[in-house]
Amino acid sequence: MTSVTTRSTLRTLQTLVLGFTICGSLLPVALANGSQETTAYGLADRDIVGPFIAVALENNPELQAAEKRYQAARQSIDYAGALPNPRVQLTHFVESIQTRTGPQRQAISLQQPLPWFGKLDTTRQIARSQSESLWHSYASQQFELADKIASSVLEIAFLDKAIAITKQNASLLNRLEAIVEDKVKAGGDLSDLLKIQVEAHRLEDTLASQQTKRVMSLATLQSLLGSDSETLQLPSDWNAPSLASTREQEWLDAIRQRSPKLAMLRSLAENQASRERLAQFAAKPDLSVGINYIRTGQSLGSNAPDNGKDPWAIMVGISLPIWGKANNAIALQASLEKEAMEADIRGLELELNATGKSLLARLADSKARMIRYETKLLPLARQAQEISASSYQTGKASILDLIDSERALLKLETEYWRAAADAWQARWKLASLAGGFWLN
Repeated sequence: MTSVTTRSTLRTLQTLVLGFTICGSLLPVALANGSQETTAYGLADRDIVGPFIAVALENNPELQAAEKRYQAARQSIDYAGALPNPRVQLTHFVESIQTRTGPQRQAISLQQPLPWFGKLDTTRQIARSQSESLWHSYASQQFELADKIASSVLEIAFLDKAIAITKQNASLLNRLEAIVEDKVKAGGDLSDLLKIQVEAHRLEDTLASQQTKRVMSLATLQSLLGSDSETLQLPSDWNAPSLASTREQEWLDAIRQRSPKLAMLRSLAENQASRERLAQFAAKPDLSVGINYIRTGQSLGSNAPDNGKDPWAIMVGISLPIWGKANNAIALQASLEKEAMEADIRGLELELNATGKSLLARLADSKARMIRYETKLLPLARQAQEISASSYQTGKASILDLIDSERALLKLETEYWRAAADAWQARWKLASLAGGFWLN
């Protein structure tokens, strides 16, 4: 009889545990699906930089680590709102307790804690907002990576232009050196030849410096791409950006509305607001329900109708949140942290706005320099160089005048492409700051 009663009671316990589990699964659940698009991929088709960004988004190890952290946090939403694990307790009486219905030998109890109404939902909201903040942090790292790649690629592109210009001028000097050598052989002044040779060696030094800088920039780019390949193919030609007027307010609005850093802080502020609500539950009692089953043996010589019957009971418990000062301190801490986060958001908004204005000023300055070079400086320098070359051939100008004109033209051509690269870099920094927003 006792074994039959025991099996029946165990089935009752299994049913109760299953019921607790079903109750937990029926609570409202909103899981992050992780289906958000990686927004930095929207920049993968932009000019010469885009293809490198696409490679880095797939291979950069730091970005892969950030994605794994986001995926790990997303999984926490699944269990954040679940009921606490039930507890089973087995008690064996070393000395049986004698009762009218028989000796009590063992007791089995099962308890399920039940947090106060709304506590689990708030816990789930905390996990969700934490996951969202990590998503925005992941997106922020993508755009920071895109900015670094753009800076490296455009620096290499500028150096390629500068190296080509320097080589071209070196070739001109070599041809001029041959002409001067013939003049020296015919009795001309040797100092002209020496001045050309000094200038040629100066160009060699400039070229070596530019090539070294390119190697360094290429190494940085390889590390950003997550690859040490030596076969990176950079476009041999690229164009200066459009000189159309910049719509500054659109850029500033996009930075304020789309910045992943601001979005991350806003998610953290929401997280703190949920924590503040959770702290208020510290003053609310938690409940528990359970069942207690006692295994009872037969009482010899007893004629009681319930002799040997196993008793069981339903238990209901409640916690006592009596430590008011501690509970109030928890709520105050959460409230202050929320206010601190709101202050951080205001501070970051001001910082991003200032950074955006600085980049717009840098972009406007680069475009203005390009216009000056295109319309005034470069045409004048080319004209001066042609006149110097013609005057030197007729003996009206010295070799030093010719070298100075060549040097001035070289410097202005290099500075033009420096301004073009600066303009592109400013545009990419604005796009990264504005969460992928792009104005043609």
